[in-house]
Amino acid sequence: MEPIRVEGIEAVYLFAAINAAVGFVLGLIPLGFGFFRGRTKLGVLGIVSATLGGAILGLFLALPAVVIFTWLIIRSDKATTSDPVETDTENPTDL
Repeated sequence: MEPIRVEGIEAVYLFAAINAAVGFVLGLIPLGFGFFRGRTKLGVLGIVSATLGGAILGLFLALPAVVIFTWLIIRSDKATTSDPVETDTENPTDL
């Protein structure tokens, strides 16, 4: 059996495809968070950016994309569920 040889531009494409697959798997984290917290658009943007970032620079772009989009989903979820401060309109001079 002859060994498989990958040379030149084929090696670059194979490396990008493997890193894109790793980015896709990591991108499932913000997608899951976004789906279950009602922020599907941010989840989809997270998986797309992690996949493309993984294809371009591997984990150097995929991991920060996952962390940033997961943080955005969690932060926006807390901002929408927090109760607004109630103001008393009867006595506006009350401090």
